[in-house]
Amino acid sequence: MVKRTTPEKVLLSLSFLATVTIAPFMLLRWFNGDITLAVVNGIISLTAISFFLFIYNTRKVDVAQKLFALFLAFGVMVSTYLRGESQILWAFPAIIASYYLMPLKLARNTSAILVCALSVIIYSQVDFVTFFSISATTALTAALSFVIFRSYHEKQHELSLLASIDALTSSGNRRALDHKLCEVIASQQRESATLCLILLDLDEFKEINDNHGHAVGDQVLITVCELITEHTRVLDTLYRFGGDEFIIMPLKMSLDTAKALAEKIRTIIEQHIFVNGIKLTLSIGVAEYKENDSLDSWIARADEALYKAKENGKNSVF
Repeated sequence: MVKRTTPEKVLLSLSFLATVTIAPFMLLRWFNGDITLAVVNGIISLTAISFFLFIYNTRKVDVAQKLFALFLAFGVMVSTYLRGESQILWAFPAIIASYYLMPLKLARNTSAILVCALSVIIYSQVDFVTFFSISATTALTAALSFVIFRSYHEKQHELSLLASIDALTSSGNRRALDHKLCEVIASQQRESATLCLILLDLDEFKEINDNHGHAVGDQVLITVCELITEHTRVLDTLYRFGGDEFIIMPLKMSLDTAKALAEKIRTIIEQHIFVNGIKLTLSIGVAEYKENDSLDSWIARADEALYKAKENGKNSVF
């Protein structure tokens, strides 16, 4: 059984809670003779349970999240139009849900429209003080939700970067590399393209650490990454594979073209004078994606090529 994602669990919970919370009001209003609002509550409950069944069976949450949030806002507007200020309380969970389920900009616009629509609906139904209180509290809820969820999204973005970027070199880390490789391999199964990856290893890097200290070694690694990034395309991402090993991918080019790029990088590094006058060379292995390659098999062939470069006296491309 495939484990459900967090967005699936959240949307399933919200749609279920909406159903079990609103359904009793449908029954109460029906027995109290408020047929119109009972029908509205019934439609909301049926729609909520429909969302639940759709998500449970299809696991498609992206569109469902937006539609469910819009549906909740519309339901609040309709029920308020029919029964006035007593239904306003439903606006608060609807506003919060919209910020959780929608992109920030869309949630902001949706909640602003909801607040304005509710103000227009109740304007002629209540006295000024009540109108002002309702308008102020719903607007404040929308504003606070925006501030809180914006901070939440920013923090999530920061954590995502920390989880995918190597702290020293600012290149992608092993986790980001594995994710990208899986993504690329999956895309190859849908639409095949010529792809290569380049595996680089710094020759005799341990001697730099031993002779000059780890601080200097770290600076050399940073400079190597800067030089590589400067002389590759934006779409050719650099990842730190190990201590002094790096991978450049995905390279949408032939094996010969990828080797030519690797040779260019090797030459640039060889000619560069690093901190403390250090000179450095690279051994490089290049591997082209083959049909049915896995993450491990693709990297293994690049590693075999790198091993040949090391056996060939280092400072070479295979």
